[in-house]
Amino acid sequence: MSVMVRVFSVLPFATGSICLLLVLVSMFGFASGTIDDEIPAIPCPTPQEGCPTGMSQSDLGVPSAFLLLDVKLEIQIEMDDQSWIGVVDSRYADSCPPGDSGLTNCTASDYEFLAGGPDHDGPIHLSLEPGSLRFVTGGDQGSTQLQDNAIETDWSVHLATWVEVLLAVGGMTLCLSGVHMAFPGLTKRKE
Repeated sequence: MSVMVRVFSVLPFATGSICLLLVLVSMFGFASGTIDDEIPAIPCPTPQEGCPTGMSQSDLGVPSAFLLLDVKLEIQIEMDDQSWIGVVDSRYADSCPPGDSGLTNCTASDYEFLAGGPDHDGPIHLSLEPGSLRFVTGGDQGSTQLQDNAIETDWSVHLATWVEVLLAVGGMTLCLSGVHMAFPGLTKRKE
C-alpha cells in the first residue's frame, strides 16, 4: 500500500512542477519578436486640425482568450519628427472609412486614441486587450512630402498576472501534496 501511494504521489508533484515551470517561463516571456513595416508619411502643410489622416484597411481583432495573456506592443516610427501613429477602436472605420489609398476624410481631432496620436512623443506602448483595433497615421504640422516611413513593432507575450498567481499557488499546493503522499512522516507533528 505504501509503495503504491508513493508511486501515485508522482502525479500531483509532476503536475505542480509543470505549473511552476509555466510561471517561470512566463516571467521571461513565451515569445517575442520584431515586425518591420512601412507606411506613408502623410504631408500636413496646414495646421494639424485640417490635415487628413490615414487608417489601416482592416481590423486588428484581439480574441477574448487574450484575457489570460499579457501581450505588449512597442511601436516606433522612423520619422517621428514628421509624422505620428495612433491606435483607435475599430468603430471609427464606420465614421472615417479609409479609401483605396488608406486616406480618410477625418482629422486627428475626430478620434479618441487608445495609444499614441499626434500629441504623443517617443515609442507607443500598448497592452492588447480583447476587442478590435485600427491604426491611424498622420503628418505633423509643416511636413510637406509624401514618403515611406519605417515602423518597427516589438512584441512580447506573457501570462496575465492573475493567471501566474493561480498557477504558482496551485503548483506549490500540488507539489506539497505529492511530497506529503510520498513521505507522510515528514509532515506529521510530533506529539
